[in-house]
Amino acid sequence: MAARSYFAGVDVGGTTVTTQLVAQLGDGQLRPVHETTVATDVSSPDATLESIAHGIDLTLREAQVTHGLAGIGLGVPGAVDPVNCVSVMAVNLFWYDYPVGARLRARFGAPIALENDVRAAALGVYQFDNPANGQDLVYVSIGTGVAAGIILNGQLLHGRNNLAGEVGHFIVDPDGPPCNCGVRGCLETFVSATAVIRMARAAVIAGQATLLAACDPLNAKAVYDAAADGDAVAQQIVADVGARLGIALRNVIMAYDVDTVVLGGGVTRAGDRYLEPILAEWARQRETSAFARAMLLPAKLRIADPSRNMGAWGAVALAAQNILA
Repeated sequence: MAARSYFAGVDVGGTTVTTQLVAQLGDGQLRPVHETTVATDVSSPDATLESIAHGIDLTLREAQVTHGLAGIGLGVPGAVDPVNCVSVMAVNLFWYDYPVGARLRARFGAPIALENDVRAAALGVYQFDNPANGQDLVYVSIGTGVAAGIILNGQLLHGRNNLAGEVGHFIVDPDGPPCNCGVRGCLETFVSATAVIRMARAAVIAGQATLLAACDPLNAKAVYDAAADGDAVAQQIVADVGARLGIALRNVIMAYDVDTVVLGGGVTRAGDRYLEPILAEWARQRETSAFARAMLLPAKLRIADPSRNMGAWGAVALAAQNILA
């Protein structure tokens, strides 16, 4: 079946820009065509925009698509104004009230849709990685920081200030480590990849007997690999992170009563090894809590499809919805 039109979904990060090109077929189905990833030039706000434009141009050229796009969707970090397609604040991109939508529309002559990157990824999971089709969900991204995209009744939740889903700044221990937001003990200071690395380095500096002392680089993946190899220090870090995250996810489920919680981000590539301590915490809670027995079911928790960039696919969905709405 011939393509009726093409959409591009772009996941913009501080180090790379990933562009997913899809074709909309005559029956309305979206079919993947080509994906590219290019480096992000953050030397200036306009240089970042050029990285996005270069990624789109490269994708079209490699896919040998010569006619214009029906729409472009963008997922960018930080605070956004989706209505006016303005990046309100993306610190790592040096964008402050940056009119990214207007600039790209002038460049490509296509309608632009803009969303926060984690909310875009949540939409990608909802549209393209949702086996039960239509389930309400919370997508939690765990990387340098922690944030969530929430979909209720089929709609992305934005909140009054477009800040819904900042679960990484749930305070879980007022006396905990300092957070970049200015307070202590936020969730992301305990469960982010940054937190995992901090705990691993502290163990090495303290002289604990651990395989982590020989890891170069010492990153979150190294910690989960060492835990799988039986390293007691790494196993304790993994268990502590899982327990903290299990408690936080319970709070998310109790607050939003969603069908599914989906985890994404680099650390979740550990797969079942990442889920096991979270599920162990849920099992502990089910022993004493009727709420937990009803709500904290193992089937509610899974990891997003690691073979797809859900941010780019969510941006595709944004672009298509923008045209069809």
